[in-house]
Formats: sequence, C-alpha cells, structure tokens
Amino acid sequence: MVQIEKTGVHVLPIDLSDKAIAAILENRIRTGVYSPGARLPAERTLAEEFGVSRRFIRMAFGLLIERGLMEKPHYRRPFVTLSDPPVGEEKDIDLDSSHAESSTNAAQTIAAILPSHPNFPGGLSTIAGIHKTLAYAGKNYALKFLDTFHKERSEVLRLETNAIRSLDQYDISGLIWWSYLEDDQIAEIMASNPNLPIVFIDRHPRSFQCDFVGIDDVESSRAAVEYLFDLNHRRVAHLMDPGSYSTIMERAEGYRQAHIVRDLPYSEELVVHLDWSADRIKRAYETLFSLKEPPTALLTSNDFIAYEFMNYLEENGKAAPEDLSIVGHGNIDRYSLRQFLTSVEQPFEGMGKAAAKLLLKRLVNRDDMSNSFQQIILPTPLIIRSSCKKLDRPNAAQLS
Repeated sequence: MVQIEKTGVHVLPIDLSDKAIAAILENRIRTGVYSPGARLPAERTLAEEFGVSRRFIRMAFGLLIERGLMEKPHYRRPFVTLSDPPVGEEKDIDLDSSHAESSTNAAQTIAAILPSHPNFPGGLSTIAGIHKTLAYAGKNYALKFLDTFHKERSEVLRLETNAIRSLDQYDISGLIWWSYLEDDQIAEIMASNPNLPIVFIDRHPRSFQCDFVGIDDVESSRAAVEYLFDLNHRRVAHLMDPGSYSTIMERAEGYRQAHIVRDLPYSEELVVHLDWSADRIKRAYETLFSLKEPPTALLTSNDFIAYEFMNYLEENGKAAPEDLSIVGHGNIDRYSLRQFLTSVEQPFEGMGKAAAKLLLKRLVNRDDMSNSFQQIILPTPLIIRSSCKKLDRPNAAQLS
C-alpha cells in the first residue's frame, strides 16, 4: 500500500502493480526528477516508498530497461538513459550518416556463436532477437549462425574452436559470442583479432572487461533462494552446473548472499558442484539425501539439471514438491505444455536484440571500441509455478 502526494494532491492508498510503479518512475524520468545519467534510488528505498516487496521494484526496473529508459550495470544501481531507443524498437535505431551511406555497399556479416539445444528454443530465440535487430537496421547486414551445441563437453569446445577459426573465411565484421572457453583462451582470441567488435552474451570472461549482455545472476539467484526462505524452507541445497563460468559462479554467490541477507546459516554440505560424468545426478542425490538433515528445497543453476534431478527423484520414490521444492533457472517451461517448474526468467530474445544493438553501435564507433565497455543487464523475474510448496513452519533442525 502506498500514499503518493504530488503538487498538493493527496492520493488514497492503493495496491501498486509493477506496471503502475514503472509508470510512476517513467513519469519521474520524463519530467526530469531523475535526469539522464542519474542513478535511481535503491530498491529498498523505493520498496518502502511504494509499500511493496523489492520483487515488484525489480520487475518495474525490468519494464523500464525494456523501454530503453534505464540501464543496469552489474552490482550497481540502475541509471537513467534517454539517449538510446528502447530495445525491441530497432526500427528507431539512430545510425549516423556514415553508416547510412554504407547501406549501398556490400553486406557486412555478423557472426553469432552460441549453442542451440534441440529441446530448448532459447538459442533460437536469441538468434531471432539478433536477426530482428539486424533486419530493422538495414539491408547491409547478414547473419552467420554457428551452432556449438553438443551433449559432450569436448565436442562443444571443438565446435566453438572451429567456429572461431572459420571467422576469417566469412569476412566477419562483428561477433556475438556465447562462449564455453576458458578466459585465457578468450583473451588470446581477442588479442589475435583486435579490430573485431565482440559482444559476449549470457556469460562473460571473469578476468577482464568486455561488452556483455545478460542478466544479474547474483541477484536473480538471491531472490530465488529468498523465495524459498519465504516458504519456510531453511535447508535449501544448491546444485551447480559443471565448470566455472560466470553464470555458474555468480548464481552460487547469489545463493550464498541470500543466507547472509536473511541471517541464516550457510552450509557447504548443501552445495553440490556437478562434474561431466554420466552418473552425476545419482551421486548428487546420494550426497544430499544421505545427510543427517536432508534439504527440503533445491536451487539449480539451470532448468535442465532441475528436471534431471526431478526425474531421479521419481525413480527413487520421491517427487517435487511433496518431498523437495525445486527452483530452476532459465524458464524452459515457457516453451512447453507442462508449466510446472518455478524458475528464473531468462529473456533470450531480448538478450539477442540488445547484443545486436550494442554490436551495431560498436561498428559505427570503432574508434571507441577499446576505450570503454558496456554491460547491459536485462530483467529476470521469478516465474512461480507448482514445483514448490510452503512448509507449515521451519522445524528446530532446519534452524540449526
């Protein structure tokens, strides 16, 4: 509930939705209360002002980001930007005159290196976002999609390495890259191609700065775990994907931070970092359910391992949410009829659009390519479905 006063007019308390909050904040931006470049108040401050949870503020921020009124760097408060058009309205992209003149020249080829899982349209949604932006920008762009999906990690790395090596034969002008390589390998590739604009998507190198489009993995995981805490779960486990990519490590950090924020004990025994072996889920299950106090809830670093774990639960006479509440990451159920798994939304098409838009800016302003890097962080609401249940209350063992 909130009471708002403006120019002497008193408005009665009302229940505010995320869209209503976004409209109020947009009005403040349009009228100069929050000027271009200024940082918005902290989530907690706005949540107290509007009388809502921080989740509604984050959702409102997401709407403003989609409209191009706001940008959110990693680990910093969002700031106002009115200089660029909204993501999703690519037909309004303001290209300079030199770019407009180039539209009569031969097409420039943009490469997109990313995995496209056959059972998950997220990769193709990302490609669709890239394609839409390039199509609106003009006829002088062609898209070359290099798919790196494979069930075997060694094959993924081989496909990615071959894709990088093939860039010269396609005369690539810019690259959008969802990488599985290690940071030192990425750094070597970038050093070998100093004039190639590169925008990383979904995950980013952890040891150096770069252009990047993705989500706030720390914040999204923290919010997911706090949701489980709100359901009275205190023994919340975390199942981590293999590897040490930014997405995996930052989601683990969000899991840890949720315990700190709620002043609850953090236990390493509840964190399982999977490897690439065939029996990894079996061993994770045995690790967690052999504990003196097994978990009552689980956060996984992606939806695929969430469903792998749920399938193994069923094979062992257990089920979600009756025996274990589960939250995933990626929202793959949006593409299916099951609509069961509670999961963090990942805006794949929006990521593709934003990455393409950022790459076009780099192509137009090549001189600024090495001077500064931009991180575009898109909204990630938690999509609540049926895979979690509320406990009556935390028992004594869970609080220990």
